[in-house]
Parts: sequence; C-alpha cells; structure tokens
Amino acid sequence: MHKNSALAERVRDTAYFLWEQDGRPEGRAMEYWLRAKQMQQRQLAYDRWLADGTPPDRSELYWYEAGREIEGK
Repeated sequence: MHKNSALAERVRDTAYFLWEQDGRPEGRAMEYWLRAKQMQQRQLAYDRWLADGTPPDRSELYWYEAGREIEGK
C-alpha cells in the first residue's frame, strides 16, 4: 500500500502548527510529529466510527486501522 500523501501532509502541517504554538523549541521535531500523528489518528478513527453508526465495542478496531493508514501499511 502506498502512503496517503494528503494524510502525511496533514500530520506535517499539524506538527508544524504545534511547534510554532510552543515557540519553536529546538530539537523536539519527533515529539511534535508524534503528537500530530496521534491527533490525526484519533480524528480519522472517530470519523470512521461515526460514519459506521457508532458500533459498540469497535473503537479499538478503528484506532488500529487509522494508525495503519497513517503509517502507510
């Protein structure tokens, strides 16, 4: 599977925004990227869960699927 370039760009944009909001601290790029990735993963999983009618006991499935999509797997 090919990496979703639009999704990867959203992660980068979010990481950059968070970094700027914190005053552009040096040496913390990975921290901001991981925070941004988690935020995008959470949003993607939640949107899919809602679109499927909020099935009970399936939230973890959506979380893992969103993570795999962000990772490009």
